[in-house]
Amino acid sequence: MPRWSRALVRVLPLVLPLALLALAPLAPRSLAAQQFGPAPKRPRLAATADTNDAHAYLDFGNAMAVNAPDDAASAFYWAARIDPGLADAHYGRRIALLLRNEGLLKAFMSNRKPTKEEQALDSLQLRAVMLNPFLYRRLDPSLVRTYYRQAIEHDMRLDGGSPDAVRGELEFHLDSWLRQAGPYMRGWMAYGRGNFPYALSEYATAMKQEKEKAGLRIERGRIFGMRGEADSALAEFQLALVELRKRDAKDVVVLYNSKAVVEQAIGILLEQKDDLAGAREAYGRALQEDLSYWPAHVRLGLAAISAGDTAAAVSELTLASQIAANEPYVHAVVGASLAALARQAEGLEELKKAIALEPYYALPYVAAARIYDASSFTDEAMAAYRDFLARASRTDPQRPLAEQRLAALKAAGQ
Repeated sequence: MPRWSRALVRVLPLVLPLALLALAPLAPRSLAAQQFGPAPKRPRLAATADTNDAHAYLDFGNAMAVNAPDDAASAFYWAARIDPGLADAHYGRRIALLLRNEGLLKAFMSNRKPTKEEQALDSLQLRAVMLNPFLYRRLDPSLVRTYYRQAIEHDMRLDGGSPDAVRGELEFHLDSWLRQAGPYMRGWMAYGRGNFPYALSEYATAMKQEKEKAGLRIERGRIFGMRGEADSALAEFQLALVELRKRDAKDVVVLYNSKAVVEQAIGILLEQKDDLAGAREAYGRALQEDLSYWPAHVRLGLAAISAGDTAAAVSELTLASQIAANEPYVHAVVGASLAALARQAEGLEELKKAIALEPYYALPYVAAARIYDASSFTDEAMAAYRDFLARASRTDPQRPLAEQRLAALKAAGQ
């Protein structure tokens, strides 16, 4: 058997424990607010692309992640700068940074205690899942495929072969192995391809073979949630929580298996079912798990607004702002929400914080403009509308209103 063929067997034990742990250990909470670092050069998009559109960079990054991870990492960086609330951008950047560094990818796949550099990457994943616990991790399988491919190519070179000469054969063997690698791996790869029915079926098969099923139940719950099957998702999440609570408190906390994240997901599903009371209870349980879990404070604040409980709304939103001090998305949401509660001065301060943290983020500019506009601060409103229009995408739903108000204010001042 050639050395490169044996690599498939050799790396197998490194991947399955990692997969069953759902990819990453929980980074320290302080890393959730880590800044993005030096700005890379923006990748060149198509001539017709909208460079103010975070999704244009997101699509570019998804397309380039495997074959040009440096360019993908830059694209995801700019997507996250333009829209800090876009969970996919933070997740994609982490994947691209792993794919571009063979040593980091190898260390990550070994499932050992993460280094500081790996923890910094994990903070991107943590931010992403806090923004959206139903995040579709479409690039996950690329980590497995790239790791295997690199291991096989390394052994081929040791054998004196040329990986480029047998690229098609290499991919054929890799695909064949992945199809026979067990139900979890088959389910995971199917999930990455968007074949959710097959992924659910394979995960169900994997649960019959695994002693600890919480991670698999959470994965199935996410898929059900993405498919709009709230009752099935809730059932899986509840069963997962029962298992997670049985574990020793000293067990390693896993990012995707965090009870706070699961409770947040339950709360979102209950909101979709118009069970506001149940949702608030779920967010409260998330905070029992972690008092610093700011997504629960945000969701509780918004739920309190829906319930007409202004005092609770202000309290929860203020706590979210204090905890997530370096998250421009949170300040933008809190600022707009406070303004809607007729607390314009407090809301404006939050929006100014969002702008200071992320000047490329369009949303807080238009929210601030509307506060100035309603208070007849014409010059400030016009400046904020201009700033918003300079940053907003062509399809931003608030662009027409901003254009109309700016034109009206100009006309009134002539």
